[in-house]
Amino acid sequence: MSSSSALCSATFVDPGYDHLVELVHQRDRVGHRRLESLELELYEPGGASLGRMAVDTREETLDLAALVAARAPGFARVMVTFDARYDSRVFPYRPHHYAYLKLRDSPDPPLYYAVNATLGGVPDRIEAATRQNNFESYLFLSRPAGERYGLRLGNLARFSSVEAQVITYHGEARAVVPVTLAPHQHADVELPLEREGARLRRVELKTLFRLASYVTGRRADSGGLVLFDHLFTYFK
Repeated sequence: MSSSSALCSATFVDPGYDHLVELVHQRDRVGHRRLESLELELYEPGGASLGRMAVDTREETLDLAALVAARAPGFARVMVTFDARYDSRVFPYRPHHYAYLKLRDSPDPPLYYAVNATLGGVPDRIEAATRQNNFESYLFLSRPAGERYGLRLGNLARFSSVEAQVITYHGEARAVVPVTLAPHQHADVELPLEREGARLRRVELKTLFRLASYVTGRRADSGGLVLFDHLFTYFK
């Protein structure tokens, strides 16, 4: 019986940013912990594949910006999926990927984030881990900020379109925006900073299938990213 487990994760690459991904964060010089295999696939916004490639698992860090620039130049946004296989005896939970993101030549500090795990990698023994994930939420800081916010979504399903509800809360006001994504399609949904004089406090995402999802915050003047973070999952 194979002890190999699978983890599918996804992130998005914008031009003009340094984007480095740490492939394995558990380092063990004695055990030489590393993935059994890792394959990446790139998708343009409409969902068409821009190529699939294997990654040398002996490398600890992947220059994702350079890879996308070489394989898929000219796109304003590319979704990258990580198909990782690993020995569950070596990684008893799962080998998260962490990433560094920084706009080149910008004085803004870099952003660090965990690449959004969408499928697999969670053992059955973890409480509620096998239940369907279909509700995610994000709370915003109450302090004023000269920023604009969005929700970046990607459908990792191979054959199924997915319908989602993006729900925003401005004070007591609640608004619902329906979103439909074809297989491997990805999109940005604008989140209004204010509505009826109240600031954006919370966003929720409801879907039948788990999506790759990130909250983005950009400077209103330059458009540079100051927030790139995954939503928090609740179990049904």
